[in-house]
Formats: sequence, structure tokens, C-alpha cells
Amino acid sequence: MTRIRDPFGQALEALRQSVAAGRHAPGRPIVIADEARTLNLSATPIREALCWLGGEGLVERGGAGGFFALRLDATALGQRYGFRRLCLLEMMVRDPGEPPPGLITASSAAQRLVELWRWRVRSIGDIALYEAFASVQGRLDRFAGAEARLFPDLDAEAERLAGARPDEAADLIGAYHDRRAAVAAVLVLNAESEGTSSTEAAP
Repeated sequence: MTRIRDPFGQALEALRQSVAAGRHAPGRPIVIADEARTLNLSATPIREALCWLGGEGLVERGGAGGFFALRLDATALGQRYGFRRLCLLEMMVRDPGEPPPGLITASSAAQRLVELWRWRVRSIGDIALYEAFASVQGRLDRFAGAEARLFPDLDAEAERLAGARPDEAADLIGAYHDRRAAVAAVLVLNAESEGTSSTEAAP
């Protein structure tokens, strides 16, 4: 018998994916009734999920109790790349090792690299470090599409990083993040355009 997922969990996963994919234009309201209709759920789990995502910094809470897609800021984006770099360098010092075969299953090398990083940071067992990494990664997920459009060598870069020797990994991680921080403004413009296009295409 298939277990029916709880409405809150269903809403949280769907909205997290929607936010990461940039389906809401930056600064625009996220309408609870519209999301409930799209997901075939009541308003309550949608509201609860948006509150949760607001706590993670992935959506903004309005003064009147509404929710808004996160406004994009180039300076903050550059700083978040820098912070993720620090999390990963700390992870390397503690050397969590390699994941079991078959655990990392994303379709692209760039996605597999993020999965690998997430596994390695979690495997250290430092809850505070993992929560910090997961929080900043959640905000950077929003820019995955913009990165892919801006950097045609994204998968090759990810493969180099995933297979790097310990003595070269720190420099590669640094270059990976410096490269993105240097064009943070372009990534923001690209992501904003993506969000606007998605909104205009919606029925």
C-alpha cells in the first residue's frame, strides 16, 4: 500500500522546488490561493510551508502577513558564494571521505557536485555547520539556471572539482566560488529575467 504524503510535506517540497527554479518573479507576491489550487491542497499547508521557507530565508514575509519571492541582490549573492566556500573549506579540513557508490544520482555533473558537497558536510556530524551550509545552499539553488546559462563549461568544471586530489581541491573550490562572485550582478539580472519569463508564461 502506498503511503500518502502529508499535505505540509507535499507543499513544502513543491514550493521549495518552485522557489529554487525561479518560478516567482523577485519581490512579487506568492498568492496562497493560487498555490493551493495548483497543488490541489488547502490554504493551511501552503501557508505553513511558506512560513517554514520564510524561516530559511527563501521567501520574504510581508508586513500584512503575505509572502513574497526573495528580492535578488548582487552584493548579498557574492557574499553567499563566499560563505559557502568557507563551509566547504571547513568540510575539507575534517575529511568526511567519499559517499557509498550509487548514492549521488543527479542527472548533471553540476547537480551531482552539489549533492556530493551536501553529503560530505552532513557526514561530518557538525549540526551547526550543516545547517549553515544548507541555508546558504538553499539560497544559491535559485541561481543554478543562471549559472548554467552563463558558464557553458559548468559540467566539466564540476567533474574537475569532484575528482580533485586533496592537495588541489581547496584552490579549485576557491576558483569556483570566486568566478561566480565576480559576476554576481550578471547572475542576478539573468535570474530576474528567468523569474519574469516564468511569471509571464504562467496561465
